[in-house]
Amino acid sequence: MESSSLRTIAPFAGIMNLKSLSVLSGHRTIFPFYHVVSDEQLPHVRHLYRYRNELQFEKDLEAMLKLYTPIGIDEYLKGKSSPGRKRSMVLSFDDGLVECHHHIAPLLKRKGIPAIFFLNNDFIDNRGLFYRYRASVLIDHLEKNRAAHAMTAEFMQIPEEQVKDAILMINYQQIPLLEALMLNVDLDDAVYLRDTPVYMSTAQIRILLKWGFHIGAHSTDHPEFFRMNEKKMEAQVSKSMKDMQERFHSRPACFAFPFTSDGVPETVIDELLDEGIADVIFGTAGMKKTGRERFIQRIPMESGALPAKRLLKAEHFYYLLKGFAGENEYFKGR
Repeated sequence: MESSSLRTIAPFAGIMNLKSLSVLSGHRTIFPFYHVVSDEQLPHVRHLYRYRNELQFEKDLEAMLKLYTPIGIDEYLKGKSSPGRKRSMVLSFDDGLVECHHHIAPLLKRKGIPAIFFLNNDFIDNRGLFYRYRASVLIDHLEKNRAAHAMTAEFMQIPEEQVKDAILMINYQQIPLLEALMLNVDLDDAVYLRDTPVYMSTAQIRILLKWGFHIGAHSTDHPEFFRMNEKKMEAQVSKSMKDMQERFHSRPACFAFPFTSDGVPETVIDELLDEGIADVIFGTAGMKKTGRERFIQRIPMESGALPAKRLLKAEHFYYLLKGFAGENEYFKGR
């Protein structure tokens, strides 16, 4: 659900019981996902979205565990979430940030909660930095350096008050512009990664596997799939999946679209599944019917500042409202 819709719906959903909403919606299994959990101010994230601190995340887990039994994706695919069984959740985390190893996985391990960690191949071992994280690092630098901020405004030929929004609007195809902006103020993402490791190392990922967690692919370098043609979409997924399986051999083979699966044709999804390129594919559209057991839409849990219980109430309530208008089919009208 979009953050604006969530904020509108949340007050109405808040007075209702989550268990009742879950029964009414018919969703016995939910698929919540996060990116990072940290008590620190992370320059590469803080200008993009709100994230939970460790206490908030633990409270989220406690709230979800009161209603949902945590299961692994392998259990879900084997039918452990079929009607008549307990309500369940399959938890996942995107981007493979180092906090997954430091904070998230140890907490989940202690609580016996399975999870999938989706990684971008090119960023493992801090060999590169997602362009949106680079944008956040740049904004953070400019907020602390008045002269650099003025230089950037002059370079972009825009008023200084528009600089932050303009940087956040840079897309995957415009990465050379972002690189030029960073060079203009002597920022080097390689230096940033050396001083502030953003991603898990191969050794840390193998520890997660040893602990029983699943590893999935999240594309090679986090592009916007809706800007690609079908051939490039399939090539990006195939390359990412093949490399991830060769490195970590985690089964079932899972893929999560970066940003969103919106704009990816139904035919591409079917081909990726039918050809065995991925065993299961995930999107980020919240509660939606895809017509496929192995194409699953997940619930973004970092939408604004709502705690898990209120957010899930809003998600279920929104699903029920859309049902009256026949708008819960993911591919309908696409």
